[in-house]
Amino acid sequence: MTVLLVEDEPLLRQELEETFPWESAGCRIVASAGTLAQARWAVEEYQPDILVTDIQLPDGDGISLIEEVMPKAAIIITGHAQIVYAQKALRVGAADFILKPLDDNELRQALRRAVAKLSTWHSAPQVQMDGKPGRGGQAANSHQSPLVQAALSFLHRQYRRNIGLFEAAQDVGVSEGHLASLFKAETGMTFVQALTQFRMEQACIYLRDPRFHVSEVAQLCGFNDPAYFTRVFKRHYGRTPREFRDHPG
Repeated sequence: MTVLLVEDEPLLRQELEETFPWESAGCRIVASAGTLAQARWAVEEYQPDILVTDIQLPDGDGISLIEEVMPKAAIIITGHAQIVYAQKALRVGAADFILKPLDDNELRQALRRAVAKLSTWHSAPQVQMDGKPGRGGQAANSHQSPLVQAALSFLHRQYRRNIGLFEAAQDVGVSEGHLASLFKAETGMTFVQALTQFRMEQACIYLRDPRFHVSEVAQLCGFNDPAYFTRVFKRHYGRTPREFRDHPG
């Protein structure tokens, strides 16, 4: 996976570029930047798979950058220990949150989690019938039209927000009816079914992290009502989020 590193401290940026073992996490750096403006250009030029960015930049902040460029996966680096920063970063799409001073092993593990998350996009779409989580939801593949692949990309980037078929159709530039028909024909699911499945499988990932309460997991996965989230989760997996957290196997 390709990585764009955004860090305003020149010495730290150089150290990470030159000495961190990116290959051990299945990654390689394609560009680095020290400002928001440089990062915007690099995203456009290199289209990185993973964005690793400091939360504070001279001309902006990493959270705004993630909201603006909507990378496939993002990792926030910051010196601020407050959990509110972690929650905000995750809500805008960050895959992980790491505190300074950086620990090489923590960064390596965060990158590996991001790589694993992106790799699920290439797995087959399955809603398992045995009450166990599937493998990352509906994924784009070579047998799908560019239009459906674009709709799936929109789903993966925006699943935390209040979206549906209307928003997806607007994003890809076609009518709701046309997208609905093509999406169902090529994936075997409606857009809303694919969205719900992906949200549920992302919820399983977050529920394995004890830092987040069930209500926070609900918000991170696009549910404003924790009770409704619990009902949907139980309908999918036959157990509540708390039961899954206690016995995730």
